[in-house]
Amino acid sequence: MALTTDSRIESAPRAIDTPIISADSHITEPGWTYLDNIDPAFRDRAPFMTDEAGEGACFHVPGMSYKIHLGLHSAAGRQSDQLSMKGVPFEGLHRAGWDATARVEAQQADGVDGEVIYPSVGMLLCNHPDIDLKKAMFDAYNRWIAEYCAVAPDRLYGCGQTAARTIPEAISDLEAISAAGLRGVMLPGTPGPAYDGGPDYDDPAWDDFYTAAIDLGLVLS
Repeated sequence: MALTTDSRIESAPRAIDTPIISADSHITEPGWTYLDNIDPAFRDRAPFMTDEAGEGACFHVPGMSYKIHLGLHSAAGRQSDQLSMKGVPFEGLHRAGWDATARVEAQQADGVDGEVIYPSVGMLLCNHPDIDLKKAMFDAYNRWIAEYCAVAPDRLYGCGQTAARTIPEAISDLEAISAAGLRGVMLPGTPGPAYDGGPDYDDPAWDDFYTAAIDLGLVLS
């Protein structure tokens, strides 16, 4: 049986009633994220941004041997031959990455109803060898991302970070993250106790932590 198609017949419009949510979006941390929000005791070691010709916008993190260039934060909507890790100035990055009002406008233009938002620089900070500084950096990020998402909490679903230095402290971090209006938590690959041969995330010792996340309605990543 042959199947023919008449080009004069238009497809019926398709209505999408279900909200469209991006489940894996990212932020572009601006240069003031950590400097303006970190515990003063750690401010002299806070990550800071430089923006120089040739290098472009990049973070310097005391205790880490490499710079974190932000060039690929401007990748959306560009051809592959236009992409570069280095050399992209901060003003060349998508404003929606750090300006919540601009992000809502971008969502509306794209037909997106909301986004689950993860850190970008913060992902690499998970590997920082100084767990106390890591705790301070993550607390600073949580303050910043909470303010960002508060602009449109029905559209911007931010994920905080915990250094997971100890299980009780990690539970306290969950409580603080929830109280700040955030919706999820990004965990470092290795929790503090595991560095010293203690329980990793799959150990029953962490059960109270997972129970707390469930009770608070926080998604773990």
